[in-house]
Amino acid sequence: MRGSFPLNGTYFQVNEVFADHESSQNPIIVPRRLIWNLPRRTVYFGTSTPSIFKGLRTEDIQYCFWKGFVCVRGFDQKTRAPRPLVARLHFPASKVTRDKRAMAKEG
Repeated sequence: MRGSFPLNGTYFQVNEVFADHESSQNPIIVPRRLIWNLPRRTVYFGTSTPSIFKGLRTEDIQYCFWKGFVCVRGFDQKTRAPRPLVARLHFPASKVTRDKRAMAKEG
C-alpha cells in the first residue's frame, strides 16, 4: 500500500505536521545560507494538543492555529508507521526525574 496515506483512520488537524523519524535522530546538515531567507513558521512540539497549549494565553493558542503548526508524533518512512517524538524535539514530563522537577519548581 505504498500509495495510500499510512495514518488513515487517525485524527489529525489541518495544521499538524509529522516529524520524520530518521532525520529527527540523525539531522540533515543544511547550510544556513540556503534557508535563511525562507519564511519562518512556529512549530509547537508535545505529546498532545492539550499538553502543548496548557498555560498559554488564548492569543498564543489562536496564533498557533492561524500561523503555526503542531507536531505530536513522528513518522517512520521505512515502516510507514507513526513513532513517538524523539527527545531532541520533545521530552515528556513523565520522563523527567523527580530531582529535575523539584529544581524547575524552585527556579
